[in-house]
Amino acid sequence: MRRLCLRLVWAALFYAWPSGTPAKDSAAPLVVEDVFGRRLNRHGLLLVDWDGYMANPAIKFFLIPPRDAALPARAVLTAEEPRLYFNLPSTTGPRGPRKELVFKTAAKVAVYISIFPDRDGRDEGHILRIEFKDAKGDSNTVRLPVHVIDLDRERPVVFPITVDYSQDKTGFFRDPEKRKVVEQAASDWAGFIDDMGVRPVAVGAEKTHIWPPEGFKDGRQVTNAKGYSGYLLYAYGIRTGEVRSGGEPSADGGFQSSRGHALPIRRSGGLEVEVRGNYNRKGWLVRLDDRDWWKATNLGDVPNDLYSIVHHEIGHALFFNPANTLFARAKSKGRLRSAALRAYLGTDPKINPADHFDGMVDPASRRGVFGYEYHGDMPLGRWLITKTDLLCAQALGYKLRRTSALVPLNLLTRSLSAGKVGERYSEDLRAKGGIPLYNWQVTAGSLPAGLLLNAFTGEIGGIPTKEGSFDFTVRVRDYDERRRGLRRQFKIEVVAH
Repeated sequence: MRRLCLRLVWAALFYAWPSGTPAKDSAAPLVVEDVFGRRLNRHGLLLVDWDGYMANPAIKFFLIPPRDAALPARAVLTAEEPRLYFNLPSTTGPRGPRKELVFKTAAKVAVYISIFPDRDGRDEGHILRIEFKDAKGDSNTVRLPVHVIDLDRERPVVFPITVDYSQDKTGFFRDPEKRKVVEQAASDWAGFIDDMGVRPVAVGAEKTHIWPPEGFKDGRQVTNAKGYSGYLLYAYGIRTGEVRSGGEPSADGGFQSSRGHALPIRRSGGLEVEVRGNYNRKGWLVRLDDRDWWKATNLGDVPNDLYSIVHHEIGHALFFNPANTLFARAKSKGRLRSAALRAYLGTDPKINPADHFDGMVDPASRRGVFGYEYHGDMPLGRWLITKTDLLCAQALGYKLRRTSALVPLNLLTRSLSAGKVGERYSEDLRAKGGIPLYNWQVTAGSLPAGLLLNAFTGEIGGIPTKEGSFDFTVRVRDYDERRRGLRRQFKIEVVAH
C-alpha cells in the first residue's frame, strides 16, 4: 500500500504539469472536462492498470465544442498505443484506437477511455490527440497527456492451481506454448485468491471426472497421482460434435476444508479444450501479445484466442458451476445474492442455464462480465476477469486478496500542520483506494485567507494573510460517479510571523 501512495503522489505531480494545451489552428479550443466539471486541457487524463491481469476502469470524460463553433462539428480522437481503447462506436488496431464524434448541438458529449492490462508493473505516458473541425472548416487540435499508473506487483501464489495434462489423449497439450496459456490463465485467477488455510489432499484421496476424447458423454474417474494443496485442474483436448470447450469442478470429488470446517468449493476439476477451435474449425490464436488484444474478437469467422476460452472455462471449473454448493443454491433461485455485489452493481446478478451472468456489464470497466463477454460498451477483444467476476467468486465462498481493485476509498490524512502569516504553506491531503483520479473540495467552513485547495492533487498551498483558527470540511471522491466520497473536518491554526 505504501507503493500505491507513492504512485499517487507521483500522479499528483503529473497533474500539476502545464500540458495538454491545444495546437491552435483557427477555431477556439475544444474543452475537455471530467465528471466533476474540472477542465482537463492543462492536466490530462489519469488511467489505472489495476493489480493483476484484469479489466481496468474506463475513465469517463466530456468534450465540449467551442462556444463560437459552427455546428454540426466533428471531433476525431486517436492515440498511438494499441492497448488504449474507447467506448463503442470506435475502432482498435495496431496503430491505436480511433473514435469519431459529431456535435449536432453545443451539448457536451461523453467518452470513455481505458487501457488493456499488461504485466510489467511500469507506469506509462501516452498522448490522446483530439482533432476538432466545425461546419465552417475552422479547426484545432488538442494533445492531451494520458498517464497510466501500473499497480501490478509480484505476489506469491497462496492458493496454487496445479495443472495436470496426463489425461490428454489427443496430443493437443504436447505443445509447450499451449500449456503456457493454460498455466498463465490459471495463475491469473489464482492471483486473486487469498490463503484460506485449505487442507492438503493426500495421494489418491481425490476423484475427478474425466470426459472421453470425443466429448461430453459418459466418462471415467481418476484419482490424484500426487498430493497437492489448493486446486487440481486436469487439462486435456477433446473433439465434440458441438465444437466447444468446457470446464467444471468434479462432482465426484470432495470439498475443500479449512481448520476442520468444510468449504462450499471443490478440490479439483477439468478443463476440456476442443482441439479444432471454438464453435468453428479455424484453430486457435496461441501466441497473442497484450498489444494485440483486439485481434481476439472470438467470433465465429476467425481463430479464437486460446487464452480467452481457457480463462473462461477455468472460471467454470473454479467457481461458476452447480457442483459448488453455493452456486447451486444461487442458480436454483436464478440470482447470486450478495451485499457486496448489490453495493457494486445495484442488483443481484442473474444466472442463466449455461451458468453465465447474462445482461451484466461491469460498472468500472464497462465490459461484459463472466458469460457476457461479447457485450458491454467496449470493443471486442481478449476476455478478462472483471471486478464483478471477483465479487461473484467471493460470494461463492472464496476469500479474495485485497488487490487494488478491491480497496475502497480511504482518506488517510488526519490533521494539518499550523501555518504562519506571510510564510509559504503547503500540506498534501492523501487518499488511497477506489479509482485514483480524485477530486478534492472544501464543502463547509473556509480555508485561511491566502490558501487554496488544489482539486486535482489535494495540496493546500499558498501564503496565509491572516492569523486565527480556521475550521473546514474536505470531501474527496474517487472516479466513481455513483459514490459520494468521504468527508473529514480539519483545522489549520495560523499564527503571527
